[in-house]
Amino acid sequence: MGATARTPRRSRTRAAEKTMMTATSAPAENIQTEHIQKSQLEKSVSWTGRERLRCLWYRLRLTVQEMNYAARRIVELQMRLP
Repeated sequence: MGATARTPRRSRTRAAEKTMMTATSAPAENIQTEHIQKSQLEKSVSWTGRERLRCLWYRLRLTVQEMNYAARRIVELQMRLP
């Protein structure tokens, strides 16, 4: 088997740095800060196409499982109501 080609690392842009600086300056915007850090982490690591697909498929499966669980719980709760 041959080696798989990986995409090169991307450097941070000035816009991303500005966004990060404004997000970290306001403590009430923790969610935005986490999102920025997550996106920067995703950009710093290079993945193969197969790895990306596997990750997306896993996230989709988790989302569907959560939706099924929520739907089941709602039906259970509605059946208990008089």
